[in-house]
Amino acid sequence: MITNNPLHTTNSHYLQGGGEMGQLIRDFDWDNSVLGSPEDWSQSLLTTVSIILSSKFPMFLWWGPQLIQFYNDAYRPSLGQNGKHPKALGQRGEDCWPEIWPVIKPLIDTVLEGGESTWSENQLIPIYRNNKLEDVYWTFSYSRVTDETGTPGGVLVICTETTEQVQSYNKIQSAKNELEFAIEAADLGTWDLDPKTNKFICNDRLKEWFGLPADEEIALESAVAAIADEDRERVIEAIKKSMASGSDGNYNVIYTVKSLKDGTRRIVEATGRALFDTEGMVYQFSGILQDVTEEYQLQVRKDEFISVASHELKTPITSLSASIQILQKLVKSNPTSDKVPVFVNKASNNLNKLIHLLDDLLNVTKIQQGQLALNINRFDLVELIKDCCEHINPLNEYEFAFLGDDTLMIYADYRRIDQVMINLIGNAIKYSPQSKRIEITVMHDDERATVCVRDFGIGINPQKLPHLFDRYYRVDAFGHQFSGLGLGLYISSEIITRHNGKIGVDSTVGDGSNFWFNLPIDDKLGL
Repeated sequence: MITNNPLHTTNSHYLQGGGEMGQLIRDFDWDNSVLGSPEDWSQSLLTTVSIILSSKFPMFLWWGPQLIQFYNDAYRPSLGQNGKHPKALGQRGEDCWPEIWPVIKPLIDTVLEGGESTWSENQLIPIYRNNKLEDVYWTFSYSRVTDETGTPGGVLVICTETTEQVQSYNKIQSAKNELEFAIEAADLGTWDLDPKTNKFICNDRLKEWFGLPADEEIALESAVAAIADEDRERVIEAIKKSMASGSDGNYNVIYTVKSLKDGTRRIVEATGRALFDTEGMVYQFSGILQDVTEEYQLQVRKDEFISVASHELKTPITSLSASIQILQKLVKSNPTSDKVPVFVNKASNNLNKLIHLLDDLLNVTKIQQGQLALNINRFDLVELIKDCCEHINPLNEYEFAFLGDDTLMIYADYRRIDQVMINLIGNAIKYSPQSKRIEITVMHDDERATVCVRDFGIGINPQKLPHLFDRYYRVDAFGHQFSGLGLGLYISSEIITRHNGKIGVDSTVGDGSNFWFNLPIDDKLGL
């Protein structure tokens, strides 16, 4: 209850000042309250109220058995507009805070009953203000105020509202979580270097790539040790350049890392920036790391392909051109020369090579454009394979051993399966220069036909096996150089996949390879 009469009391000097709340306290009708006139207040209450009014820090007081309330101007904004203020002044605590009384009353009782002062940081305590119940965060302490008799007279609350800080922190944390999610989804490594201490902080993915321990901070030397020997000095120079005074701080370099745990190699692209203070000294160097192994290796294979394609196309063209020139001269000088058929045969062979090379390129284009159409019909798979072998081996230079089924009728694209067999048998011949035996096995179960082409040649390095069916990949192993564009197995894989089949290889170095594929026997659906 507020009166219009100014306070007249011998204790009035304790209640001077205090801005709006000082005036409200002085105008309040204390005579009709449980505390009575300020003339009768205890010294401890007057002193405490005086301290509250003169403080610029938010303070709140519960006094006496009824926990009558006082607060200052610094605390008053926490009550909002059109809410508990000014009714909260002189009100019983239980009447003022019904929405949070079950939360705060135990704290008050603990202090009044002789317990230690409490401390709560960024505590969520919803309160009714601004015509609604709001989520409000507080950092506060509850302390006992002792009266003249030595018993607890009240509880002093020194507090500050931290709602804005908590909300800002939550926004930052949310943004951080979203960024971490994006980094995780993008499969990125992150790092942060303290140039003063050389402590290197990074995320788990980067630690995994580098083979680093799970410690939060890692010495820079440990991270540098994981850089491949051939790239280490170049990376160190790039770091120094980025952190040099006067530079723009930008850092971008591609290099190879070798895991300190298991030796796994991967190519990474590092992008970061060094930050400088007003004196030009680096105080932070951070960035991201992306695994570009696959992208870098396709690119490398593309470059190799262009080189190989140029060579492979140039060789038969040059030979074909030379054969035609010689034929022209022979026809003019001696049309009946026995050398004419020889050079005609050479020209024909080189022309066939060109046709096959161009056919491979055309097939790759069709695959990329999704235009590799299949013409499904019924035929004998064993007969197709034997015809293919006769075409490849007209002079019986190689020994073909046919195992398994003598006949097997399937639904598939005859021309495409023939193309696959030519590639597999051609590879078996190419990669077994010291062996003339090739075993071809045809077998089936109720649903699928399986074909295996086994050679006894040089075998394939285990590291190359996962890439055999990649586009442009060529196996030049153990000092052997082989011709071709590296497209045959890729095309074969796509053909078998379009047939709803699978293709693979098993190989042992020095003991040959076994290429196999399977496909449905009766798959007559629109492929």
